Amino acid sequence: MIFYSEEKGHYSHMVRIVLAEKDIACEIKEFDPEGKLPEELPTINPYNKLPVLVDREVTIYEPRVILEYLDERFPHPPLLPVYPVSRAHIRLFIQRIEKDWCETFDELIQGNQTGAKAKKLRTELNSQILGMSQILKEKPYFMSDEFSLVDCCIAPILWRLPLIDIDLQKNSKTKPIYEYMQRVFTKPCFINSLSELERDIRSD
Repeated sequence: MIFYSEEKGHYSHMVRIVLAEKDIACEIKEFDPEGKLPEELPTINPYNKLPVLVDREVTIYEPRVILEYLDERFPHPPLLPVYPVSRAHIRLFIQRIEKDWCETFDELIQGNQTGAKAKKLRTELNSQILGMSQILKEKPYFMSDEFSLVDCCIAPILWRLPLIDIDLQKNSKTKPIYEYMQRVFTKPCFINSLSELERDIRSD
């Protein structure tokens, strides 16, 4: 198994968390998307972008599909619930993270906006994150007692907030978020998933 990973990309990071949590033997090839990409990339991904997972004759290049494939291929520990209704809820949560968080984050990290537009995007993402505070009071992980694929999608964005100049103020409202981040960021799977460049984001 080979995972072609963007060394600072949050989509790649999601997959690396799953690989680490399940202790999957996998060769991880890190690339800088602004530098030299793998020569074989156009032949394994028609969209010519990272991340890509190659497992023998199977090639998967959509992050969410990669996450679910790994969870089904290596079922322990499970990162999706057993029951169909619960699995559907998790998939919907991931869909919302992709639409409400990831798209906004991607716009900000590209840095092509005017000052006013960037401020508006930061405010929107900040509001989305703050809206999670009440949810995190109820369970140790996102809507669950167990670490799941939703957490694998949320954690890389939260880790990268300094890159887009979002600084959550520490107060009673954000306390559940900070406790959640501490809980997730200290998990062995998260620590082991970090590339050198990602470690530097919060090197302090």
